[in-house]
Amino acid sequence: MNGKTYVIIFGSLASFLALGDRYVMSTLYDQLMINYFLKSTVVFSILFSSFYIGYTIFQLPGGRIAHKFGPSRIIGVSLITWSLLFFLLPFTRSFSGAVGIAFLMGLAQGPIFPSVIFLLRLFYKDRQYARASGIVSAIGDLSPAIIPFATLGLFYSGMDIHLPFVVFGIVGIAAGVVLLLLKIGYTRSSEQVRWSSLLGRRYVMFGLSFLIYDYFFYIIFTWYPYFLKERFSIQSNNLVYGPLPWILMAAGSLLFGLYMDRINRDALISEISYGIVAISLVGMALSRSAEVFLVFVIISLFFLGPILLASWRLSTRLGGEKSSSLVGGWMNFWGNIGGIAAPFIFATLNDRFGLSGAFLLSVTVPILGLITWTFISRWESS
Repeated sequence: MNGKTYVIIFGSLASFLALGDRYVMSTLYDQLMINYFLKSTVVFSILFSSFYIGYTIFQLPGGRIAHKFGPSRIIGVSLITWSLLFFLLPFTRSFSGAVGIAFLMGLAQGPIFPSVIFLLRLFYKDRQYARASGIVSAIGDLSPAIIPFATLGLFYSGMDIHLPFVVFGIVGIAAGVVLLLLKIGYTRSSEQVRWSSLLGRRYVMFGLSFLIYDYFFYIIFTWYPYFLKERFSIQSNNLVYGPLPWILMAAGSLLFGLYMDRINRDALISEISYGIVAISLVGMALSRSAEVFLVFVIISLFFLGPILLASWRLSTRLGGEKSSSLVGGWMNFWGNIGGIAAPFIFATLNDRFGLSGAFLLSVTVPILGLITWTFISRWESS
């Protein structure tokens, strides 16, 4: 296999495990609460908050060390470190200890996506980047479709909460070790973007656009099982309703990756996609049958894919290839702020206005996303 193939394989695996390990924790939340002698889900949510705080604050430093030491090396070290901590998580019976482990996991996982963005850009030219990032994104999108079933299968096979953490932890450690042994070549060069430049209008607008993307993505990522159960009494482990939206989102990433490389109109595609996502939210609000609701969820996730691919490629265009890890870290820093805020804000809207009202009010989010990409389109290729 050549270097490009290795980059795709390990970038995809890192993306899959980065989202997948979080889904293991979500899937087994009730067993983890028993393990930590907790009765309040509000208290338990501190575990996730601790992870995301660590994950968010290490985005920019993660991008910087990826440039300094090489993205493949940092991905390998990150995989090993966070997977080892993930392995240890259920073995502590102290909730405060678990919160500390989760925070360190977030720090360790922080460099992953800035490093993947940079690694892909080193091996794929601008006009090949969407298809390469589309493959990596698609594999990550499959995590919510596969991980819950794999996690519950491992759990019920031995009725042991430790087994899923051990298995996925070992997979991550092994992948990191192999990646370090491959020693994918990297020649360090000087960065083109200074830290102070990130406060400029273009970078702030770009960060805001990705905050909006992640805000909407994490509403679905976090609350989709709740939507199914609350409105239609469907469990998230349903073999159709659980995985299908994520499988088709992955398919969309692959298809749009090929298409976007061919026409090279990322901003226009993002604007159209946000318009379709806004319409899908209205459809979710008005849906009275589970089948219609599922269709609109699928549409919204399918058209989120090209926005992510456009954002990844723009992060390599704004500051150039040599600064793509730093700009990618800046992008993810903003995105994580949106991701942290989204579950709480949507839960508050749901509590006050009901589920349909929350969906209708949330239409403003993709509309704002469309507006940001309208500004971005003016200097996307400049």
